[in-house]
Amino acid sequence: MHERPEFDAADLTAMMTRVARLRSQVDDLLAAYLSQESSRQAHLCELLSASLEQSLDHLARLCSPIREEPAAHEAVNGSSGTRGSHGRAGTAAVSAGSVADLFRSARYLRPRLVDTVVGDTLLPGRPHAPRDLSLPPDEPVRGRGHQELAVPPPRARAGLLASAEWHLDTDEIRWSDEMYQIFDRDPVHGPLRLDDLPYHVLPGDLAAVAAMIDALLNELLPTEGEFRILRPDATVRSVHLVGEPVLDGDGHPRSVWVIMRDVTELRWTQAALSEARAQLLVQRQLARDEHRMAAELQRAVMPRWTRAVKLPGLDLATCYFPADAPARVGGDWYDGMAMADGTVLLTLGDMAGHGLAAAAGMTTLRSALQGFAVTGATPGEMLYWLNRLLLHTMPAEAIATALCGRYEPERRVLTWSRAGHPAPLLFRGGRGSVLEPPSGVVLGVHDEPSYEDAELELRPGDLLLLFTDGLVERRGRDIDDAIAVLLGLGPMLATGDARSCVDLVVSRLGSTDYEDDACVMAVRVS
Repeated sequence: MHERPEFDAADLTAMMTRVARLRSQVDDLLAAYLSQESSRQAHLCELLSASLEQSLDHLARLCSPIREEPAAHEAVNGSSGTRGSHGRAGTAAVSAGSVADLFRSARYLRPRLVDTVVGDTLLPGRPHAPRDLSLPPDEPVRGRGHQELAVPPPRARAGLLASAEWHLDTDEIRWSDEMYQIFDRDPVHGPLRLDDLPYHVLPGDLAAVAAMIDALLNELLPTEGEFRILRPDATVRSVHLVGEPVLDGDGHPRSVWVIMRDVTELRWTQAALSEARAQLLVQRQLARDEHRMAAELQRAVMPRWTRAVKLPGLDLATCYFPADAPARVGGDWYDGMAMADGTVLLTLGDMAGHGLAAAAGMTTLRSALQGFAVTGATPGEMLYWLNRLLLHTMPAEAIATALCGRYEPERRVLTWSRAGHPAPLLFRGGRGSVLEPPSGVVLGVHDEPSYEDAELELRPGDLLLLFTDGLVERRGRDIDDAIAVLLGLGPMLATGDARSCVDLVVSRLGSTDYEDDACVMAVRVS
C-alpha cells in the first residue's frame, strides 16, 4: 500500500501552472501538425493534451475551498471520476490519493508515452537530447484565489478520452466515467473484464484486439491500435487504444493500464475529407480537359498573324496575351478580312468568362459577324443582330463586348460601332487621342438596344490601336494610367509598320501579370 502524499495549496497551484504550460506546448505542436495534415502526430498530440486537461481538472477540484460540497463537483467541466469493479461511484470529495493515482499512472506512462510520442512520433528523425520539454520556472499567481484559477475548456473536436486499469492480482477493475460512456454501458453493471472485451468488438477487428491483449499480457510490451466496438444500441464506434503493462519488482505483470479515445467523429471527418479530395482530383482533371479543349478551339479559330497582314488600304498586325493563370483561357477575339464589295471588316471583342464556354461563345460571335458582314449591313446593324443571337442562343448570364468597323479604302473612311467596348486610339502626326465613342450597350443586356454608327475620316500614315479591356486592366495600375501610357507613345508610333507598333505597345505595357486575357490590333493606313 503506497503512502498518500500531502499537498498544500501552493503545491497544487504550482502543479497546475506547470501542467497548463506543458499543455500549451503540446497544443502548439498540435496546431502545427494539423496545418501540415499529419493526422497520426496530431491525434497523439490530442491524446496527450486531453490527458493533461484531466490532470488540470483533478488539480482544480483539489484547489477548490468548497470541494466537500457535492454540487461543486457537478460544476467542474470535463470531470473524470472513476468507478470500481462493482460500479460504485467514488467518494464525493476528491482525496489526495486520487492525485497520487494520477501521478502514479503518469510515472508509468512517461518513459514510453511522453518520451516516445513526443520524441519519436511528433518529432520523427530528430535526436531526443536537444529537444528540451522542460518547463520554465514557476511564476507566482497574483491577484486571484486558488478557486479562480481558470481551467482551459476541452476542445470540441476531441472525442471522449477514457482510462481503465485491470489489476491482474486482485481482479480489481477501475474505469473512468468516460469509459462507460464510450461503451454505452450502465455503471450499475460494472466494468468489463479484460477477457470480455473481444465480445464487444466487431468481427473484422478481433485479430487486432487479440494481438494487443497478447502484447500486454504475454509479451509485456506497450501496445497501441485502433478497432471498432458494437454498443448495446447497435451503434458502432471507432476507438484508439494505448496500453501498457505495469510490472512488479520481479518483472511480472501486476496490472494493465489503458487510455482509450473515441475517434469516431475523427474518422468520419477523415472519410469526408478523403472523398472531398477525390472529388477535387476529378474536378481538376475536368478543368484540365476543359482548358485543353478551350485552348485548342481558340487556336483553331483565331488567326495567328505573326507578321503584318496586308488588306486593301491597310497594314494590320495583332497580338494576343493569355492570362497569367494557365487555366484562364478567355473569350477575346479579333478579326480582319477583305469583303467582296471592296471594304475591310475589322472586329474585336471579349466574351465574358473563361474556359470552354467563353471560347465557344467567342467562336460563335466572331463567325456570326463574318456572316452578317456579307449582307452589307452597317456595323451598328451587325451588333444589333449579334445581340439578338447572344440572347436567344446562349445562357442567360452570357454577356460580351464588341467593336465592329467597316473600312472603305477608296474614301479612307471607317464606319464603326461598339457594344460596351473600349474606344480605339487614333495616332496622327505623333500625337494620340481617344476616339469619341458612339452609344452602345454591352451585348446580352437588353432585348432592343440601339447601336449608333460613327464615321472617321483617316489619312495616310494614321494609326488606329484597337484593344480589349484586359490590355489596360492590370494589377496595381489604374486604367486611366494605362491609357495615358499608350497615348504617350504617339511620337514613337508615328512611323513604322503595324507589326513594329504592336511590338512597341507590348514592350511598354508588358506581356505578363494579366489577370484576364487581352488582345491588341494595330491598323496603319496606307
